Amino acid sequence: MFDFIRAIPKKRSVKIGDKSGVIFYNLSGNKKLFFNLGTSIVLTSIFLLIYLYQPLFNSWLNYKQINKNTEIKDNTFSKTYPTPKSSPTITTEEPAKLQENNEFKIEIPKIGAITEIIAEVSPVDKNQYLQVLKNNKVAHSNYSALPGSGKGSMTYLFAHSTEQSIQTMRKNSVFYLLGELDKDDKILISYQGEVIEYTVYMKKIVTAKEFEYLTYSDSTKEVLILQTCWPIGTNWKRLLVFAQRI
Repeated sequence: MFDFIRAIPKKRSVKIGDKSGVIFYNLSGNKKLFFNLGTSIVLTSIFLLIYLYQPLFNSWLNYKQINKNTEIKDNTFSKTYPTPKSSPTITTEEPAKLQENNEFKIEIPKIGAITEIIAEVSPVDKNQYLQVLKNNKVAHSNYSALPGSGKGSMTYLFAHSTEQSIQTMRKNSVFYLLGELDKDDKILISYQGEVIEYTVYMKKIVTAKEFEYLTYSDSTKEVLILQTCWPIGTNWKRLLVFAQRI
């Protein structure tokens, strides 16, 4: 079964007089060297493809598993509530200041994506955003508004760049399956203690030079735009998913 990766003798059936047989011809010299070199290149390419796209494969399996589950929750962000006390406590001390909630996360239930968002990242400064796009983190463009800014505002989030190293690309697969989102699919943003809900209303595939969407706005709605490279694993174009706050 492994004959395709090794140089096997060529054989030819011959007949001399009333006798027949098989003549074998073994590769040698440069022919054998080139054959082994070609085999090495093919095997290395297969290994690299598996290594690079293994996170995508895992994401796809997770996505299929989610779609089999009929009890998908609309919101899986954890919420904590104070435990009721059996009786009031009287104290003369100053009340402690509430700790500021700096949580900034995104969750896309349909594709099982949930990760931290890093705010105010330049989408045109490669040195800056490559440092952010690690360990499946998502970047918020500093050209856009923060969530909850109201109608006419737009929040732009991006992840995955083929300008990253292979190792970094493996660690930034959170938006790989954005193409599976359809109209009315939900996107949840957790920001400063509030969970803001959006629904998808449009998708676009644009070129890498179409920068105007970094400042896109619609006076009738609060918009969220998610960006990833398209097709997956290339740097040819960009997939944009548009969602509106509900």
